[in-house]
Amino acid sequence: MQSARLIMSESNPIPEVHFSEIEAPKFGVEILTLESLFKSGPNHVLASPHRVHFYHLILFTHGAGSHSIDFTNYAYDHKTLLLVSTGQVHQYQINRAVKGVVIVFTPEFIYENATERNLLHSLNIFEHALFSPRIQLSAEQRRLLHEPAAAIQREYQQPTDELSNEILRHLLRLMLLQIGRIQQGNTVSQRVAPHYQEFVAFRRLVERDMAKSRAVQYYAKQLAASPKKLNGLTRQVLNKTAKEFIEEQVILESQRLLAQGNMPIKEIAYRLGFNDPTNLVKFFKKHTRVSPVAFRNRFQPI
Repeated sequence: MQSARLIMSESNPIPEVHFSEIEAPKFGVEILTLESLFKSGPNHVLASPHRVHFYHLILFTHGAGSHSIDFTNYAYDHKTLLLVSTGQVHQYQINRAVKGVVIVFTPEFIYENATERNLLHSLNIFEHALFSPRIQLSAEQRRLLHEPAAAIQREYQQPTDELSNEILRHLLRLMLLQIGRIQQGNTVSQRVAPHYQEFVAFRRLVERDMAKSRAVQYYAKQLAASPKKLNGLTRQVLNKTAKEFIEEQVILESQRLLAQGNMPIKEIAYRLGFNDPTNLVKFFKKHTRVSPVAFRNRFQPI
């Protein structure tokens, strides 16, 4: 994003991009166009994998291309909405012919003055373990999202007063709710809905404790459930076992750590709970069919 408002730490394995409120006129939220982002943004960071600590809504209006989110490429066109969650790694394809709107906001911005219910409905669209980050919009859905997006842009450009943030927050929540309604129409959302809270609790626990354990029994105990029940949950929601899901999350985090920078494989292994680096290498190759070094080399300058 714009270097004046966002803090980038390139000493970490992946450049960490944090929202800076020092110069932002509206604290916790920023709205800009893709044209301005590609023109004035730090393109060397944007075009490389970088980990963000705020939410993104990227609404394309013109052009086509590809955008990488957690090492998967998603094709987009003028009918596409992309969702990037806090903690994910993404990578822009710099294309100055592409037009669209980028809305970024911090968790704290959307949390302020929120009830538990509207928080749930606002943020569950970003549950990347469950839902695709790409939504292809119908003509009517595009209209429903472009209207609040335009209203957010107009309000953002107004002189700041004591009501600015609250108006922006309400407009953004409206847009998030409209996206939630669109998302609810897909079969995945309908299948997941009855199990959403249970699964999110499990996913967050894995994210927090993957370095402690990769055992299904450990997570079942933490959640006061049986391994059988936990496997039933992941089969219902993801059509895979709990073990498969845990291992996928470990692989994803190892990919994030490998993608950029020179953190030794040994340090990555210990960070992820492997007591011997060779065990990480074997684990990584088993799941990805490439070595950690080969994966890292994909992101090194030629």
